[in-house]
Amino acid sequence: MISIRERNQQILQMRQDGFSQREVARKFKLSPSRIWLIERRDAADKAMAERRAKLRKQIGAEDDPERMWPVNDLADGLGLIVVTKKRLLDHLEQTGKRKICLRELMAMCSDSPAEGGEYASPPLLKVCGIGVKGFWSVVNGLTNLDMGSRCNEEWRRRLVMVKRNCGITGATPYSSPVS
Repeated sequence: MISIRERNQQILQMRQDGFSQREVARKFKLSPSRIWLIERRDAADKAMAERRAKLRKQIGAEDDPERMWPVNDLADGLGLIVVTKKRLLDHLEQTGKRKICLRELMAMCSDSPAEGGEYASPPLLKVCGIGVKGFWSVVNGLTNLDMGSRCNEEWRRRLVMVKRNCGITGATPYSSPVS
């Protein structure tokens, strides 16, 4: 049995080869409307990939940790998982923020010193609905994004502290393999 991903690739290939939605639907025992949805999803994924690439290039070219970015643009550029993006956008909208700088987003991922030499949880973990998986989605997004030399250096310094304070010594399912 083939996976859904493989099946969808075969469907898209058949449509590119000129088969009608009805023919493809019959072959895979799906409705023509389901074939249309698969095509629509593929087009949306391609458009998002193009948008992400453009944003990533723009962010890297700026290399300014204080430049304010529209929250949605920064979230798309980081490639956040859907739930995390939605919760982050909701949280920032509730706080009245329509723009955010990379430094502020980095600070949301960083622990802050508390009394007694301990560290307080990163502010991002206090955002309703983010959770550990969402937290690491943002951390990985920042880690895997070429933000420019100044921003990258600042993030690398913060990332060492984030991993240390979270007790990360190696890779986890949500952490970036980059140290």
